[in-house]
Formats: sequence, C-alpha cells, structure tokens
Amino acid sequence: MLIHFTREDLARTRISGSPDSLWELVLSLHRLQRPRPTASPGPLAPADVLRWRANTLTGLSGHALGRRVRDHLLPLTPISSYFPDFLTPHTGLQGLEPGLDTLLATPRSRIGRELDELTTRSGAPSWGSDLATGDAQALHLLGNTIRDYFTTTLAPTWPTIQAQATTEHTRLTGILATHGIDAMLANLLPTTTWHPSDQVLEFPYPMTHTVHLHGRGLTLIPSWFCSPMPVVLVDLALPPVLVYPLTHTPPPATDPHALAKLIGPTRAKILLAITTATPTRAIQHRTGISASQLSRHAAVLRDNNLITEARHAGHTFYTRTPLGHTLTNGQQTTA
Repeated sequence: MLIHFTREDLARTRISGSPDSLWELVLSLHRLQRPRPTASPGPLAPADVLRWRANTLTGLSGHALGRRVRDHLLPLTPISSYFPDFLTPHTGLQGLEPGLDTLLATPRSRIGRELDELTTRSGAPSWGSDLATGDAQALHLLGNTIRDYFTTTLAPTWPTIQAQATTEHTRLTGILATHGIDAMLANLLPTTTWHPSDQVLEFPYPMTHTVHLHGRGLTLIPSWFCSPMPVVLVDLALPPVLVYPLTHTPPPATDPHALAKLIGPTRAKILLAITTATPTRAIQHRTGISASQLSRHAAVLRDNNLITEARHAGHTFYTRTPLGHTLTNGQQTTA
C-alpha cells in the first residue's frame, strides 16, 4: 500500500483523539470471524482482544442478538480484501448515533453499488439485497442490530478503547510538536515506512492499492480491534482515512492507596464502604468512625457528586454515584 502526500496533505493530516465507533464495530466483527488463535497462522492477537473475543462469543451464543449478528452483520463484513465503505462513514468519529444516522441515510444507489462489489469479491451476501432497494424494514433491522451489538459487546470496553486512543493521540501529537510531521509519520507503526523525499507512506496490505490524497489531507484513526496492518477505504473519492492498530499494553498496576492520596484516608474509607442505599450504621461499622465525622465527610463527598444521600423514617442512606464508582474502580470494603 502506498499513500502519496503533497505539501498541502502534510499540513492537513490530523490525528483523531477518539476511536471511530463504526470502524471499531466492523473490525470487531472481523475479530469474531477469525479462526481460534491456535489455528491461525498469523500473528497472535493481543491478550485483551482475545479475552474480549472469547467473552463475546460466549455471550452471543444461543441468544437472539447472536443470531441477528450472524444473519445480518457478518454477511456484510467478511474477512476479505473488501467490505462496503458505507458501513464506516466519517461521522463515526462523533459517536455511534451520528455514525448510524449517516450510514442509514446512504443513497440506495451507493449501497447497491457497494453490495455488487462485495458480491464480486467475496460472493453474494446471504442478506442485504433489500438494503439496496431502500426497504425501510431492512434498514431498520440493520440499524437496530448495529446499535444492540455495540451496546452489548463494545460499550463495556469503550472506556478502555477510548483511553488507549487518547494515549496514542498524545504520543503522536507530542512527536509532531517536537520533531515535525516527517518524524510523526516515520514513527506511526513498526510496519510502516515513511519516504520523506517522495512524501510517500508505505505499509503491507493484502492487495495492491495506491492512494493519492490530492490536497485533501489524511485522518489517522487508531483502532483497538484493527489487525496488524492498517486499513483504508476502497473508494478513493471518500475523505481519506488510515485506520491503524493501537499498541496494546497492560494497564499500570493500581496503587491501593491512590484514592486516599486523592481525597484523604477518611473520605476514601467512607466512599469504599458505600455501595447502594448503605445505611449510616453499616458505614460506621465498616470504617470505625463516629457519627459526627461521617456526617461531615459525607457532606463533602455529596457536594462533589461522589455519593447521593436519602432519608427515610429517621435513617440516612448513601449510594455511590457513577463518578464515585469510577473513582473507586469498583472496590468496596469488607465488614
């Protein structure tokens, strides 16, 4: 694969600070279709992706959503040199719903053209012909299946995907700011080669494909599910993107005292003791603090949206908010 830049393209190249919801969705479907790691001759997938794959296959097996994914999404996204570009519109960078709105508004003529291309390259999909005719029921089914699949299988992992994409954005923008665009493109991936004299980015690809940007620039999109080699759109008239694999690194070890360092040891104890509708007496039993201390510190936690407080029949109950739960990383004290 060769991507040819001009001076204008270099100036207009941008790095996405967020993952693309629909690119991640399509590439996750590719992960589900790949052979078991022990049977695959290619590079071993990252451990966290393998865990996601195993959990997702188990979760979908025998359920209605699993059958819908099998019947309506997998036929449109085969592991091959081609899948329809209309499945990954540029608005996917803004989130799932904006991306879905654009996808479902794709002109039927384009859907038909791209499904014909899919048939030529991979064989006719078992489902999808109704999409090309603009069948409202087919479009509704596609949209709902995409939304349900994303919500069930990707949303729980999305904070991790977002965090790693943000880290990659920081890495590349740091290189760009310090050393310039040539250095950034040269350090994009170990498998890519930047030829500064020719202004060409080269990397392995399963088929011969050359992209001339013609002054439009390039959007770099880091992807959690992307395979070892980057991916581009087939239609050269679409806004150019390069979707490339993130480097998967294990998260740093959690400091068990980190929460206490942030909000103080007493408030940390209280926050960890609270789950859902936890009564005052239970918090005192778990933390060993007095009623006056609890009241004072709980007010601070409440005012900072870490807990909520409710009173009933002379008793006070506390519940950890989503922010408080995130801050504690789901931990709790034991009685």
